[in-house]
Amino acid sequence: MSKYCVSAIVPAFNEEKTVFNVISTLQSSSLINEVICINDGSSDRTKEILERFKNDKKVKVINLDKNKGKGNALAEGIKKATGDILIFLDADLTNLTEKHLQLLLEPLLNDKYKAVLGYLVGGTGFTLASNITGQRAYYKADLIPHIEEMAETRFGVEVFLNGLFSKNETKKVPLPGLVGLYKYEKE
Repeated sequence: MSKYCVSAIVPAFNEEKTVFNVISTLQSSSLINEVICINDGSSDRTKEILERFKNDKKVKVINLDKNKGKGNALAEGIKKATGDILIFLDADLTNLTEKHLQLLLEPLLNDKYKAVLGYLVGGTGFTLASNITGQRAYYKADLIPHIEEMAETRFGVEVFLNGLFSKNETKKVPLPGLVGLYKYEKE
């Protein structure tokens, strides 16, 4: 389908309830060539759950001893990624599908944009979080010059990434039906 190799990067911090399904969906996707999950110093069973993928050639797991934040975790994933296109996904998604991945990738595969922000929509179709979404896609070459600065952002990485590309270079796409857990649902 694509002339590009696609790497999916999933930062995870205490996501024992959902990380297995997210990684399994990416592992079985025909759109994704490589899956990199960064366990960002989790204190729950996330590391143990990710060990289930240790013999899978498509999945790479990076275990960080100390939590350094999402920006650092993404930067570590980018360093290990071999893909031309990077897709970032949160580890707390409950029902990720091939269609969601396709919606995120199409604007880049068609060479029309440099950044894609995929946002969750509720039953009304309205969202406030389209700019701070964790579901994103970029060309790796466009992010490499910013990797060290990204690593320092900790939890402001989405705002940092938003500043790298103009509105004309960025496509926002709704991801109908995609659900992520709220913080209280993880406890």
